[in-house]
Amino acid sequence: MWRSILFIPVLQDRFIDKAARRGADAIVLDLEASIASNRKLEARAALPKAVDKLAAQGMDVLVRINMLWRPAMNDLEQAIRLGVKAILLPDCKSAGEIQAVDSVMAEIERERGLERIALVPAIESAKGIMNASEIASAAQRIVALTFGIEDYLADMETAPDRETLSAAALTIAHAARSAGVDPLLVPESLANLSDHARFESAAKRGKSMGSTGGFAIHPSQVEILNRTFTPSQNEYEWCEKVISAAKKAEESGLGAVTLEGRMIDLPIIKRAKKLRERHMRFGLAQ
Repeated sequence: MWRSILFIPVLQDRFIDKAARRGADAIVLDLEASIASNRKLEARAALPKAVDKLAAQGMDVLVRINMLWRPAMNDLEQAIRLGVKAILLPDCKSAGEIQAVDSVMAEIERERGLERIALVPAIESAKGIMNASEIASAAQRIVALTFGIEDYLADMETAPDRETLSAAALTIAHAARSAGVDPLLVPESLANLSDHARFESAAKRGKSMGSTGGFAIHPSQVEILNRTFTPSQNEYEWCEKVISAAKKAEESGLGAVTLEGRMIDLPIIKRAKKLRERHMRFGLAQ
């Protein structure tokens, strides 16, 4: 759904004013980590105006609420509203948590006559990693899973080691794919703002795991995410060749065909069709 999702603190009006020009596929209005504890009420009060402004500019708007329980419930009262596409739920540890949030969201939606708002659980702990598969399939409104790296590292009491992060990210990717939702994964600390090469390398590792996008905390990271997670023209041309060869094979009564020295069978054809759909989704087909 989204290649790039840019975090913006809901109390930063100057960032909100520029958000639609940053090139991100979606914006996360943050009520959690970027808001001081003594300004939470102020942030909730500011949310409706920020949502309306961004939605009016055609932006997909997500809202990151606070961790469960009481602060999160207070946030949902403000965040379940017209113009919000999805709720980003931090530090998910179990399917039961998701089901409880799903129930609350459904009740508010019914009361306000709203269509179903999506949910993106963030897995940020060892317990969450162990329960990733159950979390991913806990509610129909889930559209993606993501990885809260800094909190995960704190829970594991470790530094951002590439192997550790890759192993956890791959577990989340498997859970997401098994549930039919998108993995949004860049297995690297987002805090390394100036190291664009490192961030891009991590985005490419995420893509190799099946990730379809990632989050940015600075506008400079948006272009990297868009470039990494947009299928290339070479990929699109490969898709067209595979699908064309498959069609000819089918017309000839063959289940597999050789293309440029490689066997093309049903799994490869499926992958080509999915990749072409993604390419066309972003209007890049020629």
